[in-house]
Formats: sequence, C-alpha cells, structure tokens
Amino acid sequence: MSARPVPVPETCSALYAVLTPKPLDREDHLELPTVAMLKHNGTSEAGIKRFQAAKHQYILSCEAAPEAMADALLDLRVTALTLAEKNKGIVVDLLSPRVLELQADQVSLEAAGQWFVLDYDRIDERVLVTDGLERFGLPEVACRGVNREAHAMYGAVLTGLAHRLIAEWPTNDPVGRATVTLRDIAYGLGDAEASSTPNDRAIEVDIDYDPIDHLLVVTLDGDPASLLFAP
Repeated sequence: MSARPVPVPETCSALYAVLTPKPLDREDHLELPTVAMLKHNGTSEAGIKRFQAAKHQYILSCEAAPEAMADALLDLRVTALTLAEKNKGIVVDLLSPRVLELQADQVSLEAAGQWFVLDYDRIDERVLVTDGLERFGLPEVACRGVNREAHAMYGAVLTGLAHRLIAEWPTNDPVGRATVTLRDIAYGLGDAEASSTPNDRAIEVDIDYDPIDHLLVVTLDGDPASLLFAP
C-alpha cells in the first residue's frame, strides 16, 4: 500500500441552479432533478412547492483544486443563496439534488451536514453512504455494520466524521484510525453551542479506502448509543 492510498484529484467542481419566479439577466436551460429525487434527498414539501413554482433558472458553478475548493464552495453557495433571496427564489444543489433550505448567513464549512445527504438505499445491507463529499475531492463515505433501528446515531457519527474530513482534506490522508467526539458531531450538525459541547465522549472508527468503488469504508469500534448518546 502506498503512503497515501486515497488519490487527490486535480480539480473539483460544484453546480447550483438558482430558480426564480421571474427571469434574471440570463436564462439557462439545464435539466433539473425530478421531484422524486428531491424528496428522496430530504427536500421538504414547502421546498418542493417553491421548486415547482420557480420556472426560470440561473446556473452558477465553480472549479478549483482540492486545497482551494472549500473556500470556493463557500463563496459559491453564499452567492447562490444571496441571489435567490434577493429574487424570491430558491437554490437547487445539482450534484446532490435537493433544495437548499437555509439562508446565506447560515452557510458554514464546519456544519458538514449542509454539504452532503445520507443515502439509505443500502440500509438493508446495513450500509449507510454519504452523497456530496465528492465536491471537496473526497471519496464518499460508506459506513458498514449499521444498526437499522439506530441509523440516526450512525448518521450523526458520519456527520461528525465528515466535519473532520472536510477540515483536514487534502492535507491529511483519511485512511487509518480516527476518533469522532460528541463535539465533532455537534459542529457537523450545525449546533450553535458546538464549542461548549462536551469533548470527552467519543467513538473510534476505522477508515479504509476501496479503490474499486472509490469509497472510504468506515467501521465503528463500538456502539454509538452507549459511547456517545447514553444519558
């Protein structure tokens, strides 16, 4: 195995559609996600209604090297949401299709949950997969051994791990053993009190790289219910 098993791409990209009731200074014509896909990725009924009502699209995109991509993504998302807010519109993430149901001043790189969705298509296999980390140049994360009845806890751990991955990539290769704390999870979930969340509750995770499926394969060392979330 090489010293750095996870490849770093030369560039990453992101793509957003600003949808508005009235046309802006130009009108684009990309194929938009289906309502079914937006719902699948967690868009609310209110978001679906606004999506269906906004008939005009304005596409924004960016491309950058991984070491510059986080800042480029932040700027692009804030620009898109600000434009939508000024024109009574919405923003659709075209890479992980969903309506962005937040305000421009709420965008944060620390809140990793803003940047990906959890794909439950393999939950019957006890596998939970992220969709959206690739925009940073990271592989998506597949968590194995998920307890279906407690999948929300596993999703929270993945969100805390994603918070760390985004902050450390591409300087640090993610393969190996890592510690995810309750504070990491609070930051990843966008908790306003994250900085004061106890940092002494943690779970160890093992991270491997699957070069065939280009995934970070994560296994939790223990039960998150008892290690992180017990009273």
